[in-house]
Amino acid sequence: MSPCYPDKRRLHMSDVETRENMEPSGRPSRSVDEPGAVSGLRGRMGTAELVLAVLAFAAPLATVSGVFPIVIMYGGAGAPVSYAVATTMLLLFAIALGAMARKVPNAGGFYAYITAGLGRRLGLGGGMLAIFSYWLIAVACYVFLGSAISRMVVELGGPEVPWYVCQWVALVIIGVFGYLNIELSAKVLSTVMVLEVLIVVVFDLVVGASGGAEGFSLAPLGVNAFLSGNVGVGVLFAAFCFLGFESTAIYREEARNPEKTIPRAMWVSVLSIGIFYVVSALMLVLAFGQEKAVSIANEDPSAMFTAAVASNLGPVAVDIVGILLATSVFASMLAVQNMLSRYLYSFGQDGVLPKRLGSTHPRHRSPAVASVIVTVAILIGSVPFAFAEGDEMMVYAHISGVGIYAITVLMLMASIAVVAYFRRQGAQGMSVWQTAVIPVIATLGLGAVVVLATLNFEHMTELTGVLSILLVLLTFAVVVAGVLLATVLRSQRPQAYQRIGRQQG
Repeated sequence: MSPCYPDKRRLHMSDVETRENMEPSGRPSRSVDEPGAVSGLRGRMGTAELVLAVLAFAAPLATVSGVFPIVIMYGGAGAPVSYAVATTMLLLFAIALGAMARKVPNAGGFYAYITAGLGRRLGLGGGMLAIFSYWLIAVACYVFLGSAISRMVVELGGPEVPWYVCQWVALVIIGVFGYLNIELSAKVLSTVMVLEVLIVVVFDLVVGASGGAEGFSLAPLGVNAFLSGNVGVGVLFAAFCFLGFESTAIYREEARNPEKTIPRAMWVSVLSIGIFYVVSALMLVLAFGQEKAVSIANEDPSAMFTAAVASNLGPVAVDIVGILLATSVFASMLAVQNMLSRYLYSFGQDGVLPKRLGSTHPRHRSPAVASVIVTVAILIGSVPFAFAEGDEMMVYAHISGVGIYAITVLMLMASIAVVAYFRRQGAQGMSVWQTAVIPVIATLGLGAVVVLATLNFEHMTELTGVLSILLVLLTFAVVVAGVLLATVLRSQRPQAYQRIGRQQG
C-alpha cells in the first residue's frame, strides 16, 4: 500500500531520499499493463471472512495443544494472565495498524506500511523479511503437518506412511487451493475453524462446569499466579500465538469496503483470539490443578492437552482432536500460502521481482503464478529435512523458532513505521490516541518482545552457541539485503524503485 499524503500538506524534509520516499495522496492510477499496475485480484471478503483467515493462521487447536503447555511451563499457573497481557499489547498494535490502514490505500501488508512510514529502502527490507519469515514458518509447519497426518493415519488403522510423503501430498492440495479464487479458500478455512474452535469450547465448558481437578477457581488469574513463573518468557510465548492477525491487510484488494473492514478485522481478530486463549488457558490449568498443571507441562508438554481431553471428554474426543489437529495445521498452511503468494504478487506488481509474479489468473482472479512459486519454494525448502536423521519435530522447533523471531522483528518495524507515518503526516482527522499515544505504547511493547526473543532465542529454537547467534544476525541481514536491493534499483531501475511499497510510479 502506498502512503496517502494530503496535497495541502508539505513535508518538512528537504533531502532527495525523503522526497523520493513520499508520494502525493490518492489511490494508484497506474495502467494495468505496467509492472506496478492496479491489481486484478478480486474477492468479496467481509470482516467475518478476514477474521477467519486470521484464526486459521493462528491454528487455535494446534496452539492450545502445542503452545499452551510451553506457556504454562515457563509462565507457571498464571499462564492465562500471560495471554491477557499479550492480548492487551497486540490489541494496541492492531488499533495503531488499523489507523494506518485507513490512510494507506494499497495492498501489500507490512511491505506497504513500512514503506509508507520508513521509506522505500526499509520498506523493501521489511517486505523481504516478511517473505523470508513466513516461508520459514511454512517449511517448519509442513513438517508438523506431515507428522500429524502420519500419526493420524496409523491411529485410524491405516498403513505407516512417512511424514515427508504426507507433507508433500498436503503441499500439493494446498497449492491447488492457493491457485484458485480466495473465496474457495475462505470457505475451507471457515469450515475447519468452526470445528476446531468447537472442540476446544466444549472442553472449556466441561471443565468449567465440573471445576476441574480441584474445583473451579479464578486463582490462575491472580497476581500471585502470574508472578510464580518467568513472566517475561511466559508473555513472550503467549504473544507468539497471535501471529497472523496482520494478514488482514494483505487481502485489501479482495475485501469489501477495505477502509472499514480491514481495521475492524484487525482488532476483532486479536480480541477474539485473546479472549479464547485466556479462557482456554484457565480451563487447561484447572483441568489438572495449579501445581500439577505446571509439573505436567514440564514433564510431557506434548501430551498435556490430550490427557486433559481424555479425562474430561473421553477417548472418542481424543481421536477427534487428533483429526482436527491435522486439519488445524492444514488450514494454517493454507492461510500462509495465501499470504506468501500475495507478498510475491506485490513484488511482481511493483517490478521488484519479475512482472509475471504480479499477474492474476483470468478466471479465478487469484495470484496464480505467485502461488505456484510459493508451492515450489516450500517444496525446495522441505526436501533437505526429509532425509535428515533424528526426530522431525526437532526440525520443526528449529525452523519455526527462527521464523517466529523474524516475524517479531517485522512487527516492530511496522509499529515504528506507524509512529513515523503519523508523526510526519499528522492525525488527519483521527484522535491523538489513535495516531500517537497508542502507536508509541504498542512500539514499546513490541520492542520489549523483540528484546525478550533475542535473549531467549535458544529457548525458541532449541539451538545453541554460534549457530543461534548467526541465525539472529541472518534475520537482520535479510533486511539489509532489501535495503541494498532498493539502492541498486534506485540507480539501475528508477521506475521500479518508485513503485516500492505499492506506490505510484
